[in-house]
Amino acid sequence: MIQWKIRFAFILIVQFVAVLCVTAQEPTGEVDLSQPLTLEQCIQIGLERSTNMRNARLNLAIQELRIKSARAGYFPRIFSSGRYDFSDRVDFGFEPENYDLGLTGQYTIWDNGQREGSFAQAKESLNATLSRNEGIKQSLILQINQAYYDVLQYQALVKVSEQNLARAQENTQRTKDFVEAGSLIPADVATAEVQEANQRLNLLNNQNSLQIAQAGLPRLVGLDPGVLITVAEDEAYQLYQQRGTIERIEMSIEEAIQIALNNRPEFQEIQAQLKQQEWTLTLAKLQRWPRLNADVDYNVNLDNYLRERENFSDFRSWSAGISLNFTLFDGGILGNRVKELNMQLEQRREDASDLERSVALDVRQAYLTLKRNEATVDISKTQVTNAQLSLDVIQGRFEVDKAILLELLNAQTEYARVLTNQVNAFYDYKIAQTRLQDAMGVLQ
Repeated sequence: MIQWKIRFAFILIVQFVAVLCVTAQEPTGEVDLSQPLTLEQCIQIGLERSTNMRNARLNLAIQELRIKSARAGYFPRIFSSGRYDFSDRVDFGFEPENYDLGLTGQYTIWDNGQREGSFAQAKESLNATLSRNEGIKQSLILQINQAYYDVLQYQALVKVSEQNLARAQENTQRTKDFVEAGSLIPADVATAEVQEANQRLNLLNNQNSLQIAQAGLPRLVGLDPGVLITVAEDEAYQLYQQRGTIERIEMSIEEAIQIALNNRPEFQEIQAQLKQQEWTLTLAKLQRWPRLNADVDYNVNLDNYLRERENFSDFRSWSAGISLNFTLFDGGILGNRVKELNMQLEQRREDASDLERSVALDVRQAYLTLKRNEATVDISKTQVTNAQLSLDVIQGRFEVDKAILLELLNAQTEYARVLTNQVNAFYDYKIAQTRLQDAMGVLQ
């Protein structure tokens, strides 16, 4: 009865420790959403709470445990054994019940470097995991940047749509006033109302897109999609509207590619994987070599001791020895394994070579896209200025009956279009800027 209580208490303690370990992996504390979040705050929350980063931390912990396991190969191993036999035979020296208890110790004296190889292989696996986690981190930061800018973009588009709708509503009312005064015909009211309906539809579409973007951002940072996250005002966009200028990249494509080759985590990961594969090949070759072990056994004939209750030393025995084990013939299994690993190592080296070309292409594409978007931002700024001047002129001519209603509506439609294009161009530029930083491996 006492033994069962001890076992039950031990199980409870193990479960309690397990709960503590799992709880340690969970993000602690509540996220304060009472104030608008900056991009940096969203990234910090995502790095702490997102599923990808939590799994990455768990993978790192697993690799650290594997290193400890590989290091344990340098220590001796001790095993305990117990046996209980029950039989109905009582003749010829057999007893109905038999008990045996023993301890076995084993230590590898020499294995031709297999333990060193296993330990080095585990360390390279850890290095590969660290580099992979850095890649996961940069990928998450890129996604959060894109989602954050999507929210800002549609917020700006909603404001533009509201301004365009207000302008269209005002124009419709003025048209009705002109019809009552006899200056315009009822068909002109219908034309103005069509433009107002179009602007109302644009506003509805942008509001819907904003709600979708606001639902996507919480999920990326590890929160429920139903949680409403408000984002801080975009100072970069406000500064652009004031000055009309943007930050430009000041490096060549070749410089950007070189930065990527030095910083992309994929290179560190594949180099660690190459070393890990080389150690796997080395260990396979070492399997052909002998392994020298020292063995110690200590046994107690517990059945006889419990029955006779005499000198304990008469019922115990021990032995020590050295064993040398190696494979004489295995039908070619080891040889085939070495050939297979050689081929896999060659594949990994080819992957490393292809990765360099792929990264160079990614950087080149991101660089050219950013340059195009920089030019698009400049063009959109000029278009807005020209459309504003044209609208002001036609508005003045319409006031003195020098322009027809259709000209005014067309000018307003064009102005609304270029305003929308300007918002899209700016945030396309910001996302392209982030993509280039990601392609160069410097996104933080």
